[in-house]
Amino acid sequence: MNYLKAKLRELWECSLLLQSHEQKKFTKSLFSIIVNINMIYSPKKFNINYQANFNTSDNNIIRVWLAQPLNSTTQKIDSFLISPRPQKHYRDIHGNKILYFEFKGKKNINIQMNIKTTLWKNKINLKKEKILVPGIYTKLFNQYTKSEKFLEQTPIIKTLTKQTINNNNRILNQIESIFDYIIKNFQYCYPIKQRGVKYLNLNKLRGDCGEYSSLFVTMCRILKIPARNNTGFVIFPKQKRIVEHGWASIYSKLYGWLDFDTQYASLEKNAKKYFAQRNDYRIIFTNGFNIPLKPTIPKGYKINYWNKLGLPLNNNSVQTLQPIVFTSEKKIRFNDIIKLVKKCPD
Repeated sequence: MNYLKAKLRELWECSLLLQSHEQKKFTKSLFSIIVNINMIYSPKKFNINYQANFNTSDNNIIRVWLAQPLNSTTQKIDSFLISPRPQKHYRDIHGNKILYFEFKGKKNINIQMNIKTTLWKNKINLKKEKILVPGIYTKLFNQYTKSEKFLEQTPIIKTLTKQTINNNNRILNQIESIFDYIIKNFQYCYPIKQRGVKYLNLNKLRGDCGEYSSLFVTMCRILKIPARNNTGFVIFPKQKRIVEHGWASIYSKLYGWLDFDTQYASLEKNAKKYFAQRNDYRIIFTNGFNIPLKPTIPKGYKINYWNKLGLPLNNNSVQTLQPIVFTSEKKIRFNDIIKLVKKCPD
């Protein structure tokens, strides 16, 4: 079965080079069904509403970037409505879709986004499988094993990674060693003084979900295991709650992107539940870090709101979108809310 899955993925990747855009979409969907039919389960439909409100003077200019959730193995966007319509949209190197708005001379602004989605749980017993990573010359491998801002592969973290895996060369054992190290040694703390793993005190690890997952991603990348951060929300249907969260994922040629949540594993004292599995319902808005802002933020525009919240923002990029970031010429009052409007019928 594993050999068949690997060959199917190989054929799929080759076929994409020869197909039109519509054929590629169909092939990807078909491949997902074949390979993942035994790993995703318990689909549920959700109706999610996000609202952002701005109040300002009538001669202000406000620029807004908003992430639009997209389809993935465990996430199908059944419908997406946004009001008002964005002026433009673009894709970044991670495949995220970013919507851009610009408002001039308006005192009261309201952006509403409604998402109807089907979400799945998934489960894989990696102990019975072999993790295969992409070839070292592929774009995916190079993009998700590199050192970058917030995921800095410093000498001290490289040394820690080497000590943690203890010369074990088996990829699964390396991942398990890193995962276990983080959930045993990290403690939750918010707010964060400064983002980026290079600022972590490795003798006293403290941080929120972003720091948990960033250290895990960085250590995996040092070992040349493709990894990235995910930003979105976890849904608790019984409590009718939706909460913001960030976690990590690792890429396997056999299964694609797999979830690893070191923070939830640490808080719940349950490593297995969050190791290459999704035992709850999650919606992803952005994959990866360092989301480009197009157009860039002009000099003099205000960005203190986000920096005070611990979300690093500069004139041309933001660490992540969950799901919004904005800037303006003058001061504004802002609030937003995301909620489950109604759980859709199964």
